Amino acid sequence: MNQNAPHGERPGTGSGGLRPLRLYTASGTEERHASWLELFFDLVFVVAVAALAEWLHHHLTLAGLVTFTALFVPVWWLWLDFSYYADQFDPHNWSFKLVLLSVMFGIIVLAQAIPEALGSSSVLFAATYATLRGIIIGLYLWAWRHVSESRELTARYALSFSLALAVWLFSIWVPTPLRFWLWGLALLIEIGNGPLTYLTIRQVPAQVSHMDERFGLFVIIVLGEAVVAVSAGVTEINWDGPALLTALGGFGVAVCLWLLYFIRADAAVINRALRSDRRALFLAYVYGYSHFFVFAGITAAGVGIEAAIPAAAAGQGLPLGARSVLCGGVIAFLLAASALQWASPRSLPALLLASRLAAAGWCAALALLGGVLSPLALVLLIGLALVSLVGLEVRGPVPQTQKALE
Repeated sequence: MNQNAPHGERPGTGSGGLRPLRLYTASGTEERHASWLELFFDLVFVVAVAALAEWLHHHLTLAGLVTFTALFVPVWWLWLDFSYYADQFDPHNWSFKLVLLSVMFGIIVLAQAIPEALGSSSVLFAATYATLRGIIIGLYLWAWRHVSESRELTARYALSFSLALAVWLFSIWVPTPLRFWLWGLALLIEIGNGPLTYLTIRQVPAQVSHMDERFGLFVIIVLGEAVVAVSAGVTEINWDGPALLTALGGFGVAVCLWLLYFIRADAAVINRALRSDRRALFLAYVYGYSHFFVFAGITAAGVGIEAAIPAAAAGQGLPLGARSVLCGGVIAFLLAASALQWASPRSLPALLLASRLAAAGWCAALALLGGVLSPLALVLLIGLALVSLVGLEVRGPVPQTQKALE
């Protein structure tokens, strides 16, 4: 049976562009996976993530880290918005596929505006984002018309996103820095709409979700960006001992982050929440929104490792800004991964949670006091903390839903 076909539809039928949109309500016995188009869509976001990483690489300061995090929000939110729409509704309609392909080109344009998003390209950034926001509003209006069982939800999404779109458009005509405050307001409206809607609507549409898999796939993408950063760090250096060991340690950090996320990966968190009470829905939002800091943290850690490798080769220490990017990225990952795994139905054992918090504190101390350490020592000490966490995970009970490493 076609794993991605809506309930009651035979494979290979009804794929025309004029087919009415429908809620994805496949049988609960089916296992749903990302489509080829969704995988392609995720890969296009690599361009935007790479642009953010490149920007951070040239702004290795505390202010640069804050700005990087702020710019990561609209990129992440666009990915989440379109991904969740495809999760809710049948993505096999050719009209939707063409729309999604146009969105992918829009993401490429948005990525080109990122280097000067807070400068000369701020109008282009806002106009591109507003255009993409207009597309998602049109998609929800389309769903409101054709999918009666989700009409209350889609109406609320279309209304709140329209309000946010008005703020984005208004920001184009407002000078900086007020323009950026308006961006923050618009994003607050958009991001706050989801939990407010799902926690207050009379009936939650029970589609079959595969967002857990989409989150995991995007983790793989940002981990790939971190590995690319390690490779970039060794491109123009001699392979001497400190540089080689720092690169090896950096790769080990990426491996540990992969293990810490996927050992406890649960592929049914969102599905269970959609069929449970309001508390489960709230925890599902903690789970979903925590992924922002997982994505941003991995990306920042990769940039920090990229900076550490040539510094090790030159026998130089890492300044506070670069240490903050490296250690801050790891801290963000540890706290966010702990939050999302705590919010999952099987939660996170108290010992592992305490160990994660201790490791985050260790990384914070390294960021503040690590000026006396070489880049090699800094990376190895971070890696030592992460390896210890992985050891605790491996020795403890593995959740029954864990399939990613088998």
